Amino acid sequence: MPEMGARERMISAAVTLFARSGFNGVTTRDIARHANVSEGNIFRYFPSKRDLFIAAIDFELVKLNSRVSSFTKQNHSDDPQCALRALFGMISETVIAQPELIRLTCFSLLELGAGTEPTKRDYLCSVISAISSNFQFWSRNNLIPRTFSPGVTVFSFISTIVLLQTYSSSTGQKPPRPSLEDSAAECVELWCRVLSLPQPLHCSDPIGDHVND
Repeated sequence: MPEMGARERMISAAVTLFARSGFNGVTTRDIARHANVSEGNIFRYFPSKRDLFIAAIDFELVKLNSRVSSFTKQNHSDDPQCALRALFGMISETVIAQPELIRLTCFSLLELGAGTEPTKRDYLCSVISAISSNFQFWSRNNLIPRTFSPGVTVFSFISTIVLLQTYSSSTGQKPPRPSLEDSAAECVELWCRVLSLPQPLHCSDPIGDHVND
């Protein structure tokens, strides 16, 4: 594997350090030391620390988008039970595999406000739309109830897996399952059962038809 260039090392260092300590908890000197470059070299590539922070988020979002796009292209299945498990399993594995992205997103909201919104919005909307296309296929073919909004369902499941990572710190209790992966697997089964329930008789106006996914 070829050695990373200076710019790639800077971004990699920024992902690690910003995800650990937040935007305000890291200096460009810290990043330069971690990336084995001079501090001045950082500003040859990034006009400001904020630009480097956005580049770090962008790097993680590109990885997320690539993985999701590759998966969804292969999973318009006629067996929604198997496909749902595969889809939710992929989401939970991806979220668990990229804890830096979750932390970077949280720090950006807390410390930078709207400064990073365009970057996150573009990628995250693309990810949710790509995953939602599976739900739209199943709904059109009456394989799952049409009362579920694809976008809301996907976003809700992602949020559930993200919150599982903070279970101990939020509740002060040990997680109900030995590992995050086990807890995520239980969530996958729960959501698959819910999405497979018969459509309620009183729901005559499909929610999904009013959401732009």
